[in-house]
Amino acid sequence: MKKILISIALLTACALSGQTHAEEIKPDTAARFIVTFYQAIQQHDLGTVSRMIDDHVVIKVLWTQAAPAQTFSLSKADYLQQLKATWHFASDDHYEIKNLTANIVNGAAVVTLQENESRVLFGNKAGQLNDLKISLSGDNGNPRIATITSQTAFL
Repeated sequence: MKKILISIALLTACALSGQTHAEEIKPDTAARFIVTFYQAIQQHDLGTVSRMIDDHVVIKVLWTQAAPAQTFSLSKADYLQQLKATWHFASDDHYEIKNLTANIVNGAAVVTLQENESRVLFGNKAGQLNDLKISLSGDNGNPRIATITSQTAFL
């Protein structure tokens, strides 16, 4: 009887573990996720942008035009504050993404892309070109941005 109960318990545990196992983020899901992320930025939807970024995100920006080049680190709160300030003081902002590729690297979804931002800031045209590498955490049903690495040049 004990052997039967142990066997049933093991079968139940195996069946449940298969049901609770999260599916890895697929490249096509990662690509769609990043497109949606930039649509939320374009629409100034701070709530959606915030939900798409992991609370422990690591954001590194390399400003390539400084001599020597300078690296900045931002937290999620810093990044969201930057967006709010840009949206408040700028007009006619536009975000264009191109050369988007999504791959699985060491088991994680990684998206690379070029992003061109343009806007009018205090009456002057301004913008920047970003070469981005974005890694995602979570699972295929609920991805989040875990890291953003950007090489940035101001236009």
